[in-house]
Amino acid sequence: MEKITVGMTIKLVKEIGENIPVDSTATIVYIDDFDQIFIDWSNGGQGRFTEEQLLKNFEVAA
Repeated sequence: MEKITVGMTIKLVKEIGENIPVDSTATIVYIDDFDQIFIDWSNGGQGRFTEEQLLKNFEVAA
């Protein structure tokens, strides 16, 4: 994944155990000063991940 930026659409590629199916998409909406990345899932709901979690479990959606 290239540089992580607000507005980027990402796709879940690994099971994360939060009742979110693989291949779900989300948009990055905010990155705080502690590198917590906040997302809005395309099917509703929100999530928060560290940069490390994001890089391990997501890819840029086509």
